[in-house]
Amino acid sequence: MKPETFFGSIEKGKDKLYVSSTRTIACVNGAFVKLANNDIFYRAESLEELNIKRKFSIFKESLLIKGNFVHKLFVNDMVSVTFPEYEAESVKFVSSPLSNITEDETFFAQGGVPSSSPSNLTGKYAEIKIKNIDSGTPTLTIVDAGKYIIPPTNPVTLMNEEGTTINADIEFDLSSNASILERDITDVEFNGERTAINLSYPIPDGVKEGEIVVSKQAVNLNKTYNGETLDAELCQITFDYSPISGIPLLPPNSIDPQSTYNEAVEIIDRKFRLLEERVKKLETLNY
Repeated sequence: MKPETFFGSIEKGKDKLYVSSTRTIACVNGAFVKLANNDIFYRAESLEELNIKRKFSIFKESLLIKGNFVHKLFVNDMVSVTFPEYEAESVKFVSSPLSNITEDETFFAQGGVPSSSPSNLTGKYAEIKIKNIDSGTPTLTIVDAGKYIIPPTNPVTLMNEEGTTINADIEFDLSSNASILERDITDVEFNGERTAINLSYPIPDGVKEGEIVVSKQAVNLNKTYNGETLDAELCQITFDYSPISGIPLLPPNSIDPQSTYNEAVEIIDRKFRLLEERVKKLETLNY
């Protein structure tokens, strides 16, 4: 098996190598790991599956998270973004004229900032139905709870298709069906206290805070890395063959260790023969 390449980051003085979320690598204990152009090979002790989960706030078009994540989050990493969304929980009629309104008529809540989606670009407004008009105290029923980034403030204006309006008090609660947005990271910068993350596409207007999750892998190395900090540099890992001469390595619980051993001896034998030929040529030149 050829060495597997990937982009990785590691801080000076650390032993954890973070792998770009664009790749899923295979790793066994003792695998050889090459870090960028470093000629020293490290050995892998274990492979971790990580879910980096952080709360964020918004500044301009950037997502801000506490702490330094420059070496853990890469450009092109896939990010899952969630944020608070609200839906209508209960509704109560507020004194309004009832002329030209019929039983079971449908009204739509006005105001607020609805949460849009690829299937509904304009967002989803709460849908309310009116009943018991003749009683003088109509009953309002929620047909569709809607979904809002910023819910309307009470009293909420309800409007039917003819433009007739009535008023209602609506209580909103966090939506039971949260939106999950997938975005690629385009830039990561640390400002001394927080990490600023820019995404490939903006998140909806009105979002002020939320949570991001990045799923990726990390390789725990057998010793501390003391070189210069690496950020998203090309690395490689191999565990079937030695990293320099390509000599096959005997894996644990091998079902055919004899073949692996014989292949390794043949490669070593050929290399010895080549060395002997070179030595003879040098001796001939010396005479």
